[in-house]
Amino acid sequence: MARSRKTIESQDDPQVLGVVNHVGNFLIKLAILVVFIFVLLYGTRTAYEFGYSVFTMGPAEEAPGRDVEVTVLTGMSRRSIGSLLANQGVIKNATVFYVQAMIYGYELKPGTYTLNTSQTIEEILLILSEEEDDS
Repeated sequence: MARSRKTIESQDDPQVLGVVNHVGNFLIKLAILVVFIFVLLYGTRTAYEFGYSVFTMGPAEEAPGRDVEVTVLTGMSRRSIGSLLANQGVIKNATVFYVQAMIYGYELKPGTYTLNTSQTIEEILLILSEEEDDS
């Protein structure tokens, strides 16, 4: 019995409680650090991949692709045009379209366009920003 009594008394010992408290705090801080490093690495990788895709994304389909008629309405934003093109299968990613349109400063014009799924986003932006020829 003396042995079990000593074990019970040692659990109430301030030194033992202090060590347990320090170990617990250390483990919590370690867990927070591991989560932070994971989020940092994941975020960095995701940001890099998106930035890379903004400048290197190819067409939605290989040549010859298929023609798609798209109507851009007056007042449509770059973001909504990107969503329209992505929904029609003309481009792969509406956000990449929006970012490229913003970076390069394209002013997109309303109208009905025949676009091909083998065109790059830059080619599509050029078409959508051209002035109509009244000839």
